[in-house]
Amino acid sequence: MATSAAALVDQLSRHFEALAPHVSDTLNSPSLTKGLVTAFVGYLALVRVLRFKRYRDIHKKYQKKYEDRTLTPEEAQKVMFVSCGYDMPLVLNYSLAFALFKTYAIPSISRLLSATKQLKSSETISKRYADTELMIATWVGCPISGHTKDDKSDEFDPRAMISLARVNQLHSKYNISNGDFLYTLILFAQEPATWARKYGWRELSPLEEYAYCIFWVEIGKRMGIQDIPGTPEEMRAWARAYEEEYMVPNIVNHEVAGYTTEELLYAVPTAFGIRDWVEGLTVCMLDEPVRKAMLKPAQPLYKHLIIWALLKPTAFFQKWFMLPRSDSNYRFPVAIEFNRKADGSINPRMHPKKYAVRPWYKPAPKTVFGKAWERFLVLAKWHSEVPKPSLRSDGYRLEEMGPLEIEKVGNLEALRDAEKLMGCPITGVFAR
Repeated sequence: MATSAAALVDQLSRHFEALAPHVSDTLNSPSLTKGLVTAFVGYLALVRVLRFKRYRDIHKKYQKKYEDRTLTPEEAQKVMFVSCGYDMPLVLNYSLAFALFKTYAIPSISRLLSATKQLKSSETISKRYADTELMIATWVGCPISGHTKDDKSDEFDPRAMISLARVNQLHSKYNISNGDFLYTLILFAQEPATWARKYGWRELSPLEEYAYCIFWVEIGKRMGIQDIPGTPEEMRAWARAYEEEYMVPNIVNHEVAGYTTEELLYAVPTAFGIRDWVEGLTVCMLDEPVRKAMLKPAQPLYKHLIIWALLKPTAFFQKWFMLPRSDSNYRFPVAIEFNRKADGSINPRMHPKKYAVRPWYKPAPKTVFGKAWERFLVLAKWHSEVPKPSLRSDGYRLEEMGPLEIEKVGNLEALRDAEKLMGCPITGVFAR
C-alpha cells in the first residue's frame, strides 16, 4: 500500500513538473493579461451603469417637475425611496436616528423627554427607540396617500397614516412648542442630505433634497405644525437660527443623550474602559454645537480619523466595486410588502426588519435550532432577552404603539384620525 502511494505521488509530481512551464506561459501571456484587464474594466463599467440606473430613471421622470416646483408629496416620496430604500438605506436610516438624537441638544426637548420617564430604564428606552424607528420608517416607506396602484398592487395601504395618527395622538398628551416640533421636522428633512455627503457613496441631488423637503412639509402639515419653510435653503436657515438661540449646554441634555447612548452600546464591554472609548467614537459624529450642548468631551484627532477610515473607504468601495441591491427591504426597518399569512391573506400584525437590544416584536423561535440561536444572541449580548410574548413576539399594530400602559388606549380613535388624514375610510384587515 505504502509503495503504491509513493509511486502515485511520484507520478503526479512528474506530471505537474511537465505542466508547470505551460501554466507559467499562459499566466504570463499578453492575451490573458489583456483579458483580465478587459474583464475588470467591464465589471467596473457595469457597476457604474447599474449603480446609477435608478438615480437616472427617477431624474428623467421628475426633474422637470422639480424645476417647475410642481412635485407632489406622493411623487417626492418615490424620489426619496431611491436613496433611502435602495442606494443608501443603512446610512440614511442612521441619519434619521441621529437627527432624533440631535434634538436632545435642545433643553426644552430633553426636559420633556426626561419628564416622560420613557428614557430612564432599559425596558422603556428600548421600546421607545423601536417604536419611533418603526413609525417614522412607516411614513417614509409606505404610501402617504394609501394608494399602491403604482407599486404593482391594487391593495389599499393605510399604514403610513395610521402611524402618523398614532404619533399625533401620543404627542397630544404633552405641551410641545411649535418651534420644537418644527426643528425636529427640519432635521428629518435635512440630515439625510448631510449624511449622504459625509458618509454615503454619493450625494443627494438638488431634486432629491427638494423631494425630502416636500415630503416632510406634508408630514408636518398633517401633524398640525405651523409656519413650515418650503425649500431646503429656507429650512437650513431656520434651523441655524433656532440652534443659535436654543441649543445651549445643559445637564439634562447630557443625561438624556447618555440614556440613549448606553442602550445603543449595550453589546460593547465595559471592562478596561472599552465602552467609554467606543462612546468617544460616537461623539466624533456629532456637530460641534451639539457636542457642547450635550456636555460631551472633545475627542482627539485620531478618533476622528478612525471614523473617516471606517466610513469613507467603505463608501468608495461600494460606489465603484459593488453592484446595487435589488431588494429594498434588506436594510429598511419596515417590511414594505404586506405581511401575509399561510393562506395568502394580509396579517395586520407586523414584524420589523431589524431589532433593538431588547428584541421588541421579534417572532419567538419555534424550532430547537431557532431557540438555541436566540440564546446564543443573548450570550453574545446582541440582545438582552430572547423573543417572548411580553416583548410582543406576535408582532405590532401601528395604532397600539407607544408606552405599554396605553397600548390598548385610543386605538379606534387613531384609526378614525388616520381616515381623516387620508380622506377615506379604512377597511379590511387594518380596520377594527
